[in-house]
Amino acid sequence: MADDWTPGEATAARYAKYRRALKAAREMKEEIRELALEDLRAGASTEALAALTGETAEVYRRLARAHGIEPPAAYKGRAELFRRRARQEDGEDD
Repeated sequence: MADDWTPGEATAARYAKYRRALKAAREMKEEIRELALEDLRAGASTEALAALTGETAEVYRRLARAHGIEPPAAYKGRAELFRRRARQEDGEDD
């Protein structure tokens, strides 16, 4: 790497724009987390929150689990089905 590298004006502007966006996202993180918790408790799906925020549904599944929010019955049923199949494949269940 060269010690004398200097970004062009356009490149520096893009980095600065990214830095501002990252700072704004960090500043809003706790506020959005609290809002998401309220919405999860009110019945919002993790997929809906992911679509609204650009995060993954897994971010909101973990948040829900960490705060004792049960997944919808449809998802609980699917999870149990997968666990049963896994036990059968491992020879633990008949």
